[in-house]
Amino acid sequence: FRTLFAADAVQGLQLLELARKRYDVVLMNPPFGEPSKGAKGYLQDAYPRTKNDLYAAFVERGLELLQPGGRLGAITSRTGFFLTTFRAWREQILLQEARPIVMLDLGAGVLDSAMVETAAYVLEKPDPAAIPLVEETP
Repeated sequence: FRTLFAADAVQGLQLLELARKRYDVVLMNPPFGEPSKGAKGYLQDAYPRTKNDLYAAFVERGLELLQPGGRLGAITSRTGFFLTTFRAWREQILLQEARPIVMLDLGAGVLDSAMVETAAYVLEKPDPAAIPLVEETP
């Protein structure tokens, strides 16, 4: 039993270490839609700006996992780019905490039988220590 418990403890510590790491790249095809009843409370507290749709919260969390200068690639529903309920996601996440690099509006029929219109995009987490390529003039 001691050996079994020790192995479980090691796995638990490895999982915690993995969650603390920061990455150069995060790629995702997250779930989308309204969260389950059990997840609603958690999302409300942990991700109040993106609680309205699971994929928006996944993108926010993915950006948290990036180190400065890292990139997030995602294929998600395209609704976040135009629905008013995603305004905070666009303004606060996509334009303040990330920099869109490329975006493709793929439409319907991309995710096999899923009834969703999709978009694929790459976001970059700004590196405050990086020297800007172009100097801004007042």
